[in-house]
Amino acid sequence: MIGKEVIDEREITLSEAKALLQKRKREAELSYEQKLAYEHVSEFGKLAPTKAAELVEELKKIGKIDEHIAVMIVDNMPMDKDDLRVIMEKKRYKLSDDDIKKVLSLVDKYRK
Repeated sequence: MIGKEVIDEREITLSEAKALLQKRKREAELSYEQKLAYEHVSEFGKLAPTKAAELVEELKKIGKIDEHIAVMIVDNMPMDKDDLRVIMEKKRYKLSDDDIKKVLSLVDKYRK
């Protein structure tokens, strides 16, 4: 176990994980596992942590998208409906064409 105790348990985006690891890095040296995680989130975290959290909240308002799927969408930032369908397959959900358009529109808005 890396920390001393579990304070909160929820899914976070790669960007939010990067912010947490940056804070820990300022406080003390990162462990081997933390360094590996930091390298990963630095390479693949695509949004600022606040923007990522905003996008997760907006996505959760659409159809059958729960927090887990919303985090996966933010971390992967799908480019088209085929990319989005791959993500949705993880939960065996199917979105309507209208919901797919809404999701891709939101992702495009935050990508810029």
